[in-house]
This record gives sequence, C-alpha cells and structure tokens, in this order.
Amino acid sequence: MGRKMVVLVAITVGLLVGERGGVAVFADEPKALQAIPEVLTLDKAVELALSNHPSLRVASGTQAINEALVGQAQAGFYPQVSAQSGYQRTTANPTRNFTGSPLPRSTRGDTFGYYQNNVTLNQLLYDFGTTKSQVDTARFNLQAANANAETTVQTVVINVQQAYFSLQQAQRLVKVNEEALTQFKQHLDLARGRFKAGVAAKVDVTTAEVDLSNAQLNLITAKNNALVARVTLNNAMGIQTAVPYRVQDPVLPEPYQVSLDEAVARAMRLRPEMISQRAQERAAEAAIKAAQGNFFPTVTSSANYSYNGVEFPLVYNWSVAGTVNIPIFSGFLTKQQVAQARANLLKTKANGDVLGQTILLEVNQALLNLEAARERLKLTAVTVEQAKERLALVEGRYKAGLSNAVEVTDAEVALVTAQTNDVVAMSSYQAAKAQLDRAMGIITPLRSSS
Repeated sequence: MGRKMVVLVAITVGLLVGERGGVAVFADEPKALQAIPEVLTLDKAVELALSNHPSLRVASGTQAINEALVGQAQAGFYPQVSAQSGYQRTTANPTRNFTGSPLPRSTRGDTFGYYQNNVTLNQLLYDFGTTKSQVDTARFNLQAANANAETTVQTVVINVQQAYFSLQQAQRLVKVNEEALTQFKQHLDLARGRFKAGVAAKVDVTTAEVDLSNAQLNLITAKNNALVARVTLNNAMGIQTAVPYRVQDPVLPEPYQVSLDEAVARAMRLRPEMISQRAQERAAEAAIKAAQGNFFPTVTSSANYSYNGVEFPLVYNWSVAGTVNIPIFSGFLTKQQVAQARANLLKTKANGDVLGQTILLEVNQALLNLEAARERLKLTAVTVEQAKERLALVEGRYKAGLSNAVEVTDAEVALVTAQTNDVVAMSSYQAAKAQLDRAMGIITPLRSSS
C-alpha cells in the first residue's frame, strides 16, 4: 500500500512538473469529491488531498502563467505581421498651389473616397543575445515555478500526515478514557460493595465517585478533541464533509536509520526549494545578460505591401528595408538596469545561503526529534506494562482489605497516564518520521496498517 502511494504522489508531481513544465490537470476546477470510506487510510487521505486541495490549483495556475511568459519571450524570435485596411471619405478644397501663390477660395464640399490596404512584416535579425537571454530568464523562472509546485505538493502531503496522526492519537485517547471510565466504574462498584459489607469506609465510596466524575470529564474532552482533529484533517485534505469516519490505528513502525551527512546530502539534492533556488539564480544571471544587451545595436528588417487608391483598380506598392538601431545615450537607463539585475543576483544567492542554513537546521532538528521519539516510544511501552501490573496488584490487595482507595486511585491514574503517554509517543514518532522525510525532500507517507 505504501508503494502504491509513492506511485500516486510521483504521478501527481509529474503532472505538476512535466517535461516542459506543463500545467497540472487540476488547474481549472476541483474534482468531484470522492466517497470517504468508513475507515480512512493514510494513503486514501493523501489521495483525497491531491485531488481536492485548492493550494495545488494555485500552484498549477502559477505554472501556467510562467509557461505563458516563456511563450511571450519566445515571440521575439518570430516575424511580427500586421495588416491594415481602411476607407476614408474626405474633401479636397485647395488653399495653395505648388508654387506658393494663392488660389481662389474653394469650399464646394466635393468629396472623394480613398481606399487603403497595407501588410507589414518586421523581423528581428540580431540583438546580441538580448531576446535569447529574456527567453532563458523565463524558462528558469518556469523551472522555479515547477519546483515550487512540488513544494506545495509536499506541504499538502505533510499537513495531511500530521493531521492524520493527530486524529489517530485523538481516537486512541478516546479509547483510553473509555477504558479508564469502565475501570473507575468497577472500582466504584467494589467500594460500594465493601462499604455495605462494613469492611470499607464511606470515604472509599466518595473517592471512587470523584474519580468516576473526573473520568467522565476526561472522556468528554477526549471526544471533543477527536471531533476537532477530524475537522483539521478535513481541512488538510481540502474537503468539507459531515460524513463520520475513523482512521486506522497505527502499527509498530519499522526501524529507520539515516546519518546526518546522508540526510543533509539528500535534502540539498531533493528539496524542491533548493531546486527552485538554483533555477532562480540562473534566471537572475540570464536577466543580467538581457539587460546588458541593451548596450548593443539591434538589427531588424521590414517589408511592406500596400494596395491603395481613390478608385478601382487600386495601385499597389511594396518596400523592403533593413534597420540598425544603435543606442547612444539613454540617460543611464541601461546602466541602472544592469546594476539592478546584478543586485538581484546577489540577493538571490544570499537567499540561497539562508535557505541552505534553514534546511540544515530542519534536518538536524528532525533527526534529533526522531531519535527522542524512538526512545520515548520504547520507554512508554514498558511503562504501560508496569502500570497494568501495579494496578492488578493494588486491586488484589484492596479486595483482600490490605490496601485503601487512595492506592487504587493512584494506580488507576498511573495506568491512564502511562497509556496516554504511549499513545502520544506513537503519534510523535510517526510525525517525526514524516517530518524527517519532508526535511529531506522525500514525499513518501508512512505505510498504513492495511
């Protein structure tokens, strides 16, 4: 099941990134909400998120914009053709002749028509790489947008994972508190029986009643936390539903070992933020070349064909021309544009250094948190067994009249605390494992128990 989820996520990222940075299939409208099963697996939760979360449509929309910008930049390589057709009705009252001598005033209002038809073609021949640099800039920006889209996918996946583990924890804590409530009820019944038999004091009954009330309050809180956790998971999946469902209980996690050097190397190679950063730096370098191109001449050619006249048949004319545009002085505009582009490159590289430090910190923290969670999980499992054994011994002593209600209460509370700690430790380990995967740029959810 875990391998199936890896394939699903890989396909999704492929649709987002594509060979040419193609637009994701969910860029236009969200898909119809799939039916939510009664028992929701982690794989299914991620699948629902990848199909419905609006942030993915935002990311694919950004990709589409950047792909269109590449096409706009490439337009400079192609001929620019325009056509014009018109008809003009005008008067021709003379004011002077060609020698400059006055003519008799004429305002007869006679008019004539003039037909005008033109086709013009312009073609850039050479601009010292300015247009090519503009295209390169747009392409690198598209690569950055593709990597950012993958970052969005990974963010959606990790948010679903964390919300799923939180709901797992909330559901298990409901069970723990339900078992505790049953245990406190049994203790109250035992205390009442012993009080009626005259072998226990009234305080034992009162203590058991207080413990039962507290257990009821804890159960109410646990159930509410489960409802809130379900709403949070719905939000992480990008859906709205009132359909009740539950998530699978966790299984004992498989051993997971990775060194710090290996984890950092993976992160620097796989993190889409780093891929985006490298593309942004290349885009900034290309932007410098594009700005520098404005220092140099541009060579263009043009052709024009006209078919004009006052009456039919109209008269045609054509022309072909070549032009060299030489920039001489632009008020230091080009110089400042180059300076801006260079400063932007320095800023982009500095952002890369900051990103590298952030990733290094995230990987270190994730590794430390995973190791601590692993140790806590080992300890809490032992603590639960010890607490169960203690409670059994104390209950036996209480039934035999060798213990009091306070000792029983302490043992019961200790068991609930141990079970709660064990539940939290399991969820913390799963969350830490998922966070380490995310820190390394790996988007493989933990394997579900089915």
